[in-house]
Amino acid sequence: MKIFNSINEFCNSQLDIESFVPTMGNLHEGHLSLINTAKKNSKNICVSIYVNKNQFTNKKDFDSYPITLDEDIYKLEKAGVNYLLNPCKDDIENNSSPFDAKFEPKYLTNDLCGKYRKGHFLAVMDIVHRLFQIVNPKNIILGEKDYQQIFVIKELIEIYNYNIKIITSPTIREKGSGLALSSRNSLLTAEQKKMASEIYKALQLSAILYADNVPLDQIKDKIYEIFEQLPIEIEYFTFRDLKTLQQANDNDLIALIAGYLGNVRLIDNIIVKSKTNL
Repeated sequence: MKIFNSINEFCNSQLDIESFVPTMGNLHEGHLSLINTAKKNSKNICVSIYVNKNQFTNKKDFDSYPITLDEDIYKLEKAGVNYLLNPCKDDIENNSSPFDAKFEPKYLTNDLCGKYRKGHFLAVMDIVHRLFQIVNPKNIILGEKDYQQIFVIKELIEIYNYNIKIITSPTIREKGSGLALSSRNSLLTAEQKKMASEIYKALQLSAILYADNVPLDQIKDKIYEIFEQLPIEIEYFTFRDLKTLQQANDNDLIALIAGYLGNVRLIDNIIVKSKTNL
């Protein structure tokens, strides 16, 4: 694996990147599953590691984000990644143009997670836009756990008319508990991880209740009742249209949830009903 710490060196190499996996490091099996998805679709794979401070709405969250570069490099080499781009902030900004905020799709970026993390998705659009200019990939590989982010990046691609295909990869979960893998899970104690598994159990219950023809409003009430008895502070639980992420209809449904366990923010989702692929 070739490691690039310099964007100039990366660009001067004139690489033909087929699939791009942007990350913030602290890699786990979820990230590695994205790489495996990339390998099924292409040969030349580039992974980036860059902790984007701008998309953290809580400074403590940024300060506590785990940095494990040596371990990450080992995992990427073992996974057969071709290129690692590990740039610094100034290097990125000096070699790319920012996202034009006047194009921000606020109907999407201020909804769901964006309602509680002001400016987060605008920062995501900015850094991905910059990385697209530098890497120039044919595909970007994204995990379905960050479901809203998929739609945000779809909008980015449409706004700037990028010829880049989004390939999604299923959420990877801890065996037994079902907890969706996340770099932030490392900040949870063993007892908190056990408690966090209730999030996925609640999503599963919502799908069961829907299959039993329980109205959506009643399902929501039931899920909120469950978390009133748990030390998990729910920001939102809702159903949305799977294909648009707008208000739910009866053809394709996804249930989405976000909340805090201690100081750790957790998100997850489950497809409740689908007649089409993502």
